[in-house]
Amino acid sequence: MSEQITEHNSPARWLPAENATREINKVLEKPRKVYVTRKVHFNAAHRLFNPTFSDEKNCQIYDVCNNFYGHGHNYELEVTLSGIVDKETGYLFDLKVLKKILEEEILSKVDHKHLNFDVEMFRDTVPTAEVIAVVFWEVLSQKLKTMNLKGVDLYEIRVFESERNIATYRGE
Repeated sequence: MSEQITEHNSPARWLPAENATREINKVLEKPRKVYVTRKVHFNAAHRLFNPTFSDEKNCQIYDVCNNFYGHGHNYELEVTLSGIVDKETGYLFDLKVLKKILEEEILSKVDHKHLNFDVEMFRDTVPTAEVIAVVFWEVLSQKLKTMNLKGVDLYEIRVFESERNIATYRGE
C-alpha cells in the first residue's frame, strides 16, 4: 500500500518557489578539504625474486614468497584523492570517473595476471606490495595530470596484499 502524498511529505516542499533564488551548499562557503577513496579488488600472482641475488639469498629474504611458479593474492586497492569540495556539485571528484580510471589504467592490466610475466608496468621490479603501491601511484598520478584538474590531488594509495599486510604510499 503506497503512502498518500501530502504537502508535508511531498518532495516538492524542498524545491524553491518559482523564481526564488536559493543558495546551495552554503556549508561550503568556507573551503573544505576532503578526502575521497575508491576501493577496488583484483586477483594476481607474483613471485618475489631479485635476479641479482643468488638463489640462496632469494630464499633467505623472500622465503615461501620466492616459490618458483609464484603465488596469488586477492588484493584490495584503495585510492584516495584530496582537495577542496566544489560548491556547485558537492563533489571533490566524481567517484564514477575514478572507478573508470582504475578499471582502464590498473585493473584491466593486472586482474588475473602474473605480475612478473604478464604486466609491463612491473617489468624489472620485485612486485612487493610496496612496489605495487609506488607503481600504481606513478600510473595514476600521470593519468590525473593529463586531466588538468584544479585543486584535486592524489593523496594516498593503499595496497592490501592480505588482511594483515598493507602497503601505503603518499608520493613521498
